[in-house]
Amino acid sequence: MTATVSHLGDRAAAAPAPERYTIDSLARVVGMSPRNIRAHQARGLLAPPTRHGRTAYYAAGHVRRLESIKLLQRQGFNLVAIEAMLGVRRAATTPTEPLTAALSRLATEHPAIVYALARHGVLAHTPDGAVTVARARAVQPALDLRHAGVPIPAGLTLLSEVLDELRLVAEELVRDAGTRMLAMRRPEAASTAGPQLDHESAALTQSLIRLLSEAFRVVAENSGEAAMAEFGTGPTDVDRRGGKSDL
Repeated sequence: MTATVSHLGDRAAAAPAPERYTIDSLARVVGMSPRNIRAHQARGLLAPPTRHGRTAYYAAGHVRRLESIKLLQRQGFNLVAIEAMLGVRRAATTPTEPLTAALSRLATEHPAIVYALARHGVLAHTPDGAVTVARARAVQPALDLRHAGVPIPAGLTLLSEVLDELRLVAEELVRDAGTRMLAMRRPEAASTAGPQLDHESAALTQSLIRLLSEAFRVVAENSGEAAMAEFGTGPTDVDRRGGKSDL
């Protein structure tokens, strides 16, 4: 059957308009809080909505992206790993040739280690399937253990095990510290809305991460010096500057 131009026009006129969602309706559809949606948007995991006047509207593509994020989270991947998998986070560094070879060998001989570190967003896979470093500051100390006689696979295994143990503690600590931080905000800041809220949410998140990271570093340095003395390894000289990675 051949459709006339007028019939085609009628069909186009009758076609439903693309689905649009406010942030509240999007939250209901995907089963996620508006705050988490804004957080994903601030991290670059979710594209900005389209604005009509003062109202922001999300579309079907946003629903699909949020469903993908939820699926990966249920599989055990954290947001940093998801950023790498979805192409949001680029590798932190271009690996040197020896490191590239070492990572390739690691993926072949110890795929479980690569998978474990990829879940934490420390390693990532490029589109062609190669393994690359996503967070050099985390990988470098594990590699440096080889200078103390610890094989590279063992050092990376230790890193993944420590991350697994810290994750449970960190989740509770982040929630507790985040709740207290929000309670400390000035009343006028708590009433912020719209794009300014997205900006402030991103700033609060990064500030909380830095605070907790540096606090843990202080505790680890203090405890590490005492532990090494107990192990009988002799005097230690802890670098408190948080030096740059060699990767």
